[in-house]
Amino acid sequence: MAQNKKNESLLFALNLIYQFFIETFVGMIIGYFLGRFLDNLFFNEKHILMYILMLLGMLSGLGNLIKRVIKNIAGGNEFEEKDEHH
Repeated sequence: MAQNKKNESLLFALNLIYQFFIETFVGMIIGYFLGRFLDNLFFNEKHILMYILMLLGMLSGLGNLIKRVIKNIAGGNEFEEKDEHH
């Protein structure tokens, strides 16, 4: 029983790490291309919005990680679906 709980905790931690990197990477890629498009539209040869939107992509990934960790520490597991009707 204890080994099962330990494996579950390890899988949850690995899943958190995996989700963090995927969400952060996708956020940065979207920020990069959207920022380049907007920079070419509004600012010639400057990369102001590209850096800002890439930073926002990184921060959104970090924010999602923090929310998941806090939810897990509080006792909730995001993978357990709670049915309020039953």
